[in-house]
Amino acid sequence: MRTVTQIVRGVKKSQDVDTTSEMQAAPYVNARAVQRTRTLGTVGRHIISWSVVAVAFIMILGNLGVNLAALLTSAGIVAAGLAFGAQNIVKDILNGIFMVFEDQLGVGDVVTIGTVSGTVEDVGIRVTQVRALDGTLWFIRNGEILTLGNSSQGWGRALIDVTVDAHQDLAHVSDVMLDAARALLKSDRYARKVTGEPEIMGLESVFGDRATLRLAVRTRPEAQWEVQRGIRAELRRKFREHEIKLADEFPKGPGGHK
Repeated sequence: MRTVTQIVRGVKKSQDVDTTSEMQAAPYVNARAVQRTRTLGTVGRHIISWSVVAVAFIMILGNLGVNLAALLTSAGIVAAGLAFGAQNIVKDILNGIFMVFEDQLGVGDVVTIGTVSGTVEDVGIRVTQVRALDGTLWFIRNGEILTLGNSSQGWGRALIDVTVDAHQDLAHVSDVMLDAARALLKSDRYARKVTGEPEIMGLESVFGDRATLRLAVRTRPEAQWEVQRGIRAELRRKFREHEIKLADEFPKGPGGHK
């Protein structure tokens, strides 16, 4: 595991990046390969630990003069009985192996499993550990993972909905939104987190004097949330410059009261 950690740190340092998702693709190394290296290292650590315990146990029994042939025969019979009653454990182990080798998730990935969302901290033989945003560490049995969403694979998309006063020139509002996003994404902080040009996806909804426009931009995996926050802050600044009015948080009731 220490070797895997050193390899990951070395690749990050050589490419001058902070997160794995920002690594540039290369013939032999890319971000996903590093994630898989981490995961396989973690799974390998678990397998080696259990193997060492089993071998040590057998060697100790041998030194104590225990008849290993008879013991192993008895253990085989007991194991067959336990396997029938421990189908869930077998299911957990097999599902964990398939998840790793099919690259469904890796250590460091941001995932959603059922109602749990967070960062994968450990992929065990039987249990996967996910750290939620509030710090809660969730232990999820591999056999119970039926639906899994992975935000760290391929690419992400930052979506920013802006609700403005519908009486304004919405075409002008759209142009200002695009200008704000393009200006922000050219900065050193955000340039390497984005893989596409910002675009206005259109008018999402209209309710009374409120109109909601949606801006989207394709990003590197896991970078969509940081890009969203940055664009929102830039939009507020640009809207003040152009005197664009955001809609009230709640529609007004009779008499102009909220």
